[in-house]
Amino acid sequence: MPLPRVIATDLDGTLLDTEGRISARNRHALHTAANAGVRVVVVTARPLRTAIGYAGEFPCSAVVCGNGSYTRVEGRPDPLVRALDRATGTEIVERLSAALPSVGFGVETGSDFFRERAYELEPWMDPAFVRGVLDDPGALLAHADPVAKLFARSTQVTVDDMYRTAVEAAGDLAEITFAGQDALLHLSATGVNKGSTLALLCEEWGVAAEDVVAFGDMPNDMSSLTWAGSGYAMANAHPALTDPAAGLLRAPSHAEDGVGRVVEAILDRA
Repeated sequence: MPLPRVIATDLDGTLLDTEGRISARNRHALHTAANAGVRVVVVTARPLRTAIGYAGEFPCSAVVCGNGSYTRVEGRPDPLVRALDRATGTEIVERLSAALPSVGFGVETGSDFFRERAYELEPWMDPAFVRGVLDDPGALLAHADPVAKLFARSTQVTVDDMYRTAVEAAGDLAEITFAGQDALLHLSATGVNKGSTLALLCEEWGVAAEDVVAFGDMPNDMSSLTWAGSGYAMANAHPALTDPAAGLLRAPSHAEDGVGRVVEAILDRA
């Protein structure tokens, strides 16, 4: 069996262990794959500022951030930005504000994060990452440029209920997903997701989907896992990914070096 030409991996809940670190086994497996000529790509919801350090622990051909909205490619001076236009962002905010009165909004530009006053920071987020606090969503969208990713957060609704409501209210205007159980939704321009950006990169590299192996654990990974020829859901993944109907392969959990173990097996078979 030939080696894959690209290995794409999510970070949190996938490549990172329960302490938020890349284990020695995972790191070694990715190093070995890269040395064998495989392009390794990080595909994450994280912004570049918190993803780039992890990508520096092994040879990394690209860091796809913000669920595909902001990508840094090795050897390319400028990032690939797939932003949400301001008019659409304004309509999304209006619809979600009506459907979810408790919602607050934030914007990731790719280099900075801004929020409006109604947006309550997640407990795990470093306040130092907030570049500015605006009075309301209108001021937020006027100030933050580009709108690489729009965040909607509520502390009064579960993420599953929030997701269903948001899709019904604005699913025709944006790509809507989530990456954890915190009531935080990620909204990108229509068609912008991990899978579509990974596909763009692979097209540039002349790599077919069948030559790609991808790993993930949350609904925001579904697009990359189903696009790749071999998509692996971690054993600890969200039920939407482990459901047999999703048709995904299974990797051991992130606490058991799942990515490294699968990559080792792939290399051994090649």
